[in-house]
Amino acid sequence: MGKMLGAFDPDDELDRPDLNKCPDCGCFFAQSNCPLCGKVCPEEMRAGNRKAVRKKKPRRGSSGRVTFIDWYHSWWFIILMLFVFPIVGIVLLVTSPHKKSVKITVAVLGILYAILSTVGVGNVIYYVRELLDQPVDTSLSREEYIEACETVSAEDYYRSAEAYEDRFVSVTVTVTEKALEETFSSGEREVYYVCRDENGGSFEILVRDCFQGEGLNLLVGDVITVYGEGAKVHTVYDGTYQAHTAPCINGAYVELHKSK
Repeated sequence: MGKMLGAFDPDDELDRPDLNKCPDCGCFFAQSNCPLCGKVCPEEMRAGNRKAVRKKKPRRGSSGRVTFIDWYHSWWFIILMLFVFPIVGIVLLVTSPHKKSVKITVAVLGILYAILSTVGVGNVIYYVRELLDQPVDTSLSREEYIEACETVSAEDYYRSAEAYEDRFVSVTVTVTEKALEETFSSGEREVYYVCRDENGGSFEILVRDCFQGEGLNLLVGDVITVYGEGAKVHTVYDGTYQAHTAPCINGAYVELHKSK
């Protein structure tokens, strides 16, 4: 059934703001009374008093029309450029006619890929790990740190390393080897010192160089007291690629006693 002559549809763009409107019949007229039902037109429905009808925005993609895009804005080409030339791929993505939300998601992934491909995955992982997992507490001063450390013997630490994990400890040992551990593909290396009991015992302990301030370049035969935090058992290799597996201390500060 068709629409009544003069009737008003809120979605119809053919509103008559110059005429009165009947709130019941929905038709438009120039006189004071509705010609269909005879009702007097209220003030809020008279010409000039009614609110303007807001036009609906046309919907995208609902008309069934096929939208043609340039070949260089096709997804296959944009993704290819993001892998080969990340900056070019991002520019093509931003200027493409695709949905904004999808473009933002793909652009973020493209930027992350560009950073990883430029800096290197190993470096990114290394620096993120360093930010999230600080080996020693840097919030304390040297004096506060040393005062917080519990003095233990090399034998006690060796036999009960798990009990001292993440605790502040100080151990006096003798340096026997200097070892390096390659941690990531980025080539970052950390220095470890292989140490034994100062009295010549066979209890081997690893001291990780996390020394704050001006650290010491320790030599074989140095007798030192290490102030640090207990860590897990580590495996490192010396200059002859010999493996050393032993409980580790993340050394924050070191005190040199003597060198043999």
